[in-house]
Amino acid sequence: MRWALAAAVAAAAAAASAQTMADRVRVFEADVRAVERKFDVPLAEASTRRLRMLYEDHAAAVREVDFEPLPTDGKVEAVLLAAECRYRAALLDREAKLRGQSGDLLKPVLPLVETLQTRVRGELPAAREVAASFAEVTETLEAAAKSLKAKDAADPADRPQTEKVAAYWAAGRLDDVRRNLAVFHRFREGYDPEYSWWCRKPREQLDAALYAYTQAVRGEVVGVPEDDTETIVGVPIGEEGLRVDLAHEFVAYSPEELIAIGRRELAWCDREMKKAAAEMGLGEDWKAALDRTKNDFVPPGDQPQLIVDLALEATEYVKRHDLVTVPPLAEDVWNMTMLSPERQRVSPFFLGGPTIQISYPTDTMTHAEKLMTMRGNNPHFARATVHHELIPGHHLQIYMQSRHRPHRQLFFTPFWMEGWALYFEMLFWDMEFARTPEEKMGMLFWRKHRAARILFSLNYHTGRWTPEECIEFLIDNVGFERKNATAEVRRSVMGGYSPLYQAAYLLGGLQIRDLYKEVVDAGKMTPREFHDFIIQQNSIPIALIRAQLLDEPLTLDFESDWEF
Repeated sequence: MRWALAAAVAAAAAAASAQTMADRVRVFEADVRAVERKFDVPLAEASTRRLRMLYEDHAAAVREVDFEPLPTDGKVEAVLLAAECRYRAALLDREAKLRGQSGDLLKPVLPLVETLQTRVRGELPAAREVAASFAEVTETLEAAAKSLKAKDAADPADRPQTEKVAAYWAAGRLDDVRRNLAVFHRFREGYDPEYSWWCRKPREQLDAALYAYTQAVRGEVVGVPEDDTETIVGVPIGEEGLRVDLAHEFVAYSPEELIAIGRRELAWCDREMKKAAAEMGLGEDWKAALDRTKNDFVPPGDQPQLIVDLALEATEYVKRHDLVTVPPLAEDVWNMTMLSPERQRVSPFFLGGPTIQISYPTDTMTHAEKLMTMRGNNPHFARATVHHELIPGHHLQIYMQSRHRPHRQLFFTPFWMEGWALYFEMLFWDMEFARTPEEKMGMLFWRKHRAARILFSLNYHTGRWTPEECIEFLIDNVGFERKNATAEVRRSVMGGYSPLYQAAYLLGGLQIRDLYKEVVDAGKMTPREFHDFIIQQNSIPIALIRAQLLDEPLTLDFESDWEF
């Protein structure tokens, strides 16, 4: 009886410690949201200072925690929170570096930033003073725009790449300032008669001047004029930036080593594609085999039913092989929508989650555009990835995220989110889910695509490849349609994804597959137990999931040396 009571007390204490660490994660997230809500003026030094102070305070608080008595969940979350504070501070440093590289491009709007901050500080400067400041900044912006457009200004093609990248980043911040100007204006417009009388017209002129100056920066410095909707530009973070991001993901590889892994996986796909081409009677001509596979598309109007049929097939396959728990509600609540033609410029293939977003041409597209989209979304390609988007992939992940350790969504990582879904593509391949050579080509196309993502995204961010070289690489080595290759690179570079996102698909999948060998093949868990454990950890680095499964010792400054 005494032993049972002591055990209960110990369990309660452990649970309290774990809850305390979970609470710390929730408090950190709430604090960040509060500071970002309060200090919402872009380019304001006060915002950067306050965020940096917040990260330092939370990092210090985590170090004061008695780490060793924490249960495993608590230790994992302490490690993650400490790493998150370090990484967010590093991102502030990265932004400061870009700001420094942008030179004087942001200088014309700094007086406006100071005016915009009066709303944040709860101040109401006299409307006449605000109007005067608006007029002064307008004149400065107009002069700066003329200077950029002067005949003796440097041609964008002759500017250093670092300058163009920083200018592209600066143009984005100018857009942010313009949006915040609209927020500032709405705060007093129509409410304060004196403000409306003094500031309505000066604000309109300032808005126009700010827009024109931003376009001048894009056109004259970056080299992307206003009417250019095709050029792909982004902000590569460089070799050192990639190393910082990899450390945050607990990936113990250099960019060069990961590129080597990508080339190895690409070569494996080449060999398997040649085998499938031979089965189709085309010798080793995998491009001809891929072309034949693409041309087997469904007619207009039939794509939604195809997606439904493939989703049901994959779900039943998972359940029949007892691979992972599929709650009945999760199976029932996903739905579908269609991607607009504009969205398909960035997302040429369908997307998923609770809602699967179907990519298929509309009557507004040209004949060539229609064929490229239908070829890129043929049944064999779709069969290979519907389960990536729905069950057991993203839809099931998102369903579980809100029900198991939801506070860990703060630590979102594509190595878990995309790696899990890609891992199941590999597992399905190993289980011979592909029945025909065409279905094999469909699965191999996507696997090769993800290997290529490692190569082109890391080479882009290290400055070795331009976006145009990335596009050509996808066409020549993966078999992309040009339109789809362009959209894929545009999505990767300009779609708001983190620098490691595209590489994380296959690399995360390889991590989980390697961990499967260490745990399931070693007889420590059944496949279903293994998969349930991973999906219930929520979105955290795979190396920390591995540390739990293998009972590795953790320290607050844990660094992974795992070679997967």
